[in-house]
Amino acid sequence: MKTYTVSVTVGQGSISVQPDRQVMTTDDEVQWVSSNGKRFTIEFEGAGPFTSSRLAFGAATARQRPRAKGQFKYSVISDENPTLTLDPVVVVDPPPTGP
Repeated sequence: MKTYTVSVTVGQGSISVQPDRQVMTTDDEVQWVSSNGKRFTIEFEGAGPFTSSRLAFGAATARQRPRAKGQFKYSVISDENPTLTLDPVVVVDPPPTGP
């Protein structure tokens, strides 16, 4: 199991994430962190790979383990300015098999 961190920077007029495409397996965990202290919400289209399709700041910054495989588009939404969004991707693959 690996733990991945997606760094989120909410600026005055834009949002950026690093990496903008996170690839992981169903055995891994991911958490989003604010690089500059600005709060945000993560919202997936449809059901999303986690227990909730909407992760408020407290949930987004906690480790999340996916429950579904596939490619999932999500939005990072500024809590301070909800019209400010970015739409990156999380890809969840099956865990590796073998010895």
